[in-house]
Amino acid sequence: MSPRALYNTFSVGGFIPLPAGYTPLSGQYRVRWFQESDIDAYIRGLNKTLYEEYDEVRFRWKMVETPYSLGFVSIAVVEYDGVPVAFNSFLPLRVRIRRESFSIIQGCDGFVEPEHRRMGLFQETLRFIISELAGKGPEMLMGFNFAGSAGAAQKVGSALTGEVHALCAKATELAKIRVEGDDGVEVKPCSLEVLHHIYEAWAASTSKLHYHRTPEYLKWRYSHPIRRSSFYRLRDGDEEGYAAVSLERDGASQTLFLEDYSPILYRTRVASALIKHVLQTSGPINEVFLTETFVSSMNEAAQRLGFVPDHIYTLIMRNISGLEERSKKLYRGGVELTGVAEWHLVSSDVF
Repeated sequence: MSPRALYNTFSVGGFIPLPAGYTPLSGQYRVRWFQESDIDAYIRGLNKTLYEEYDEVRFRWKMVETPYSLGFVSIAVVEYDGVPVAFNSFLPLRVRIRRESFSIIQGCDGFVEPEHRRMGLFQETLRFIISELAGKGPEMLMGFNFAGSAGAAQKVGSALTGEVHALCAKATELAKIRVEGDDGVEVKPCSLEVLHHIYEAWAASTSKLHYHRTPEYLKWRYSHPIRRSSFYRLRDGDEEGYAAVSLERDGASQTLFLEDYSPILYRTRVASALIKHVLQTSGPINEVFLTETFVSSMNEAAQRLGFVPDHIYTLIMRNISGLEERSKKLYRGGVELTGVAEWHLVSSDVF
């Protein structure tokens, strides 16, 4: 299906009855799927609320070219008297555990126009997508939410599973750190194909839930329009691992993101060796970021290197169809999905 055709599939919706306690404006709200005519309003609103340089190239990369597309642009739109006033986008992804994977959607970019806030519109977009997608593939909704949106998600049945921290450190401070044994760690550039081979060896043996990294997914993920990515094979003694990093221009300098890695990076000396290698070979870098669950070993290793929380997400999960629900927890095939300690989550998983 062509990118243009993706906009117009499933463009259905209904009028929203506002919950008790909300004051309606004159007119009516309706929720529906995204259409091509919405793109200007969507980009304009994101640049007012979330981004400084979101454009159509970035939109198409994220919402149209994704290898896990549902066959249409999965953005819920609320219109008021025919004018779009709220958007909430949901990116299709796959979760893997050992050799099995299943479809989910992740809530990502969205906004409500100021004069239409506090009307329950965000919650209505969640109700809409859960109703529309039930039985059509995705089994679960996930989201890395800030406090306000996490509360709204909880009101429509989402479980708040735990904290995910975006950690930051100044590159100048990281360059000064001395970690015993980091000079014995081998850091070698590698191809995306080699990275995928190392990932497969780890994924087949781990019990950790994680986003499925197929070759097609990796090629798409690291074709980000405003980031330049590099890939590394890591060796510490007899253990081999991988890392993917990205650089994003920040004025005259750059920001470094530790996007993805296997658990070998949980060793402080390995993380230190990788960061020093990138700092020495990549030109001026101002800050270094990574994202980890609050309870992870990598979070502890990063803080030993001097990383501090920059912002905190709440990881939310909601059954769409087919999952077992018990005591506000979700299970699939006997595996608990809502235990945040059971996940391997990294920066490249946050959209």
